[in-house]
Amino acid sequence: MWKMLHKENAIEGAAITVRFAEPLSSMVAKRVVRDIEGRASDVGFFDKQPLQQIHFQFESQNADIRQTPINGMLFQHNSLVRDANGVVAPQLAKQFVVQPEQTVMQIQRYRGWDVEWPDAEKLFVPALRIASEVVPVAAFRLEYLNRFVFDGPVEEGNVNHLLQRSDFIAPHVFEAQDLFHSHTGRFDEISLSPMKRRLTQVNADLQILSPPHPTAGNRTLSLMMAVEWQFGVPGLEVPPPEVEEVVSKYFSCLHDDIHALFKKLVDSKFASENNLPQ
Repeated sequence: MWKMLHKENAIEGAAITVRFAEPLSSMVAKRVVRDIEGRASDVGFFDKQPLQQIHFQFESQNADIRQTPINGMLFQHNSLVRDANGVVAPQLAKQFVVQPEQTVMQIQRYRGWDVEWPDAEKLFVPALRIASEVVPVAAFRLEYLNRFVFDGPVEEGNVNHLLQRSDFIAPHVFEAQDLFHSHTGRFDEISLSPMKRRLTQVNADLQILSPPHPTAGNRTLSLMMAVEWQFGVPGLEVPPPEVEEVVSKYFSCLHDDIHALFKKLVDSKFASENNLPQ
């Protein structure tokens, strides 16, 4: 039968993203990083490391490959976790990435919106107050990765009692006897003044993952859902005093939208039996 990867909810990970209409200058990016450095420890981000990019040099006979720093910083929040052998070790729980093109909160162990959003807001709002002085916002995006595990015979591991038919899932997956991919997306709401579009994406992948993933060897369904508001050129201009209100408004809407999307994708009986949105 199909089960959730975690007992509390189906979400394996999440990402909250704000993209800029144009890259931040080196000076502004450094201002954002310095500001976050002064706040990160308040919400558990004690580790940091500069972002790196791989640089290939082919001018000589022997290619030279090296890592070079780029404008940005990675802030990490680690949790202590006891493994199957009883060993306690730090494990990445979430990270906040500052780049010239965007800021992203990546959550490896999602605990619920009411828990995750307040900490994310404490980092996004001050970062965007600085960035919004010089660049507009290109997009707000919320993404969830749900994972389900089948613990029965492989030949019975179809998704007919897990997913329901939807415009966002290719019909072949309900007949498939083997692994499959279904990746869809569309703009399903458009406003002309100001120009903005809501992008909805759904990627459903039936997989068999390899160690060390906890579902290694079993059939698993990866269900990625993303909802994103995109703003037309030149982007959404947000005065710094209004950043908190605007950010809260859009991500609250995205959270409601992604819950509504989940209800359209997951079988209502399965959702009811597992205390999922229905």
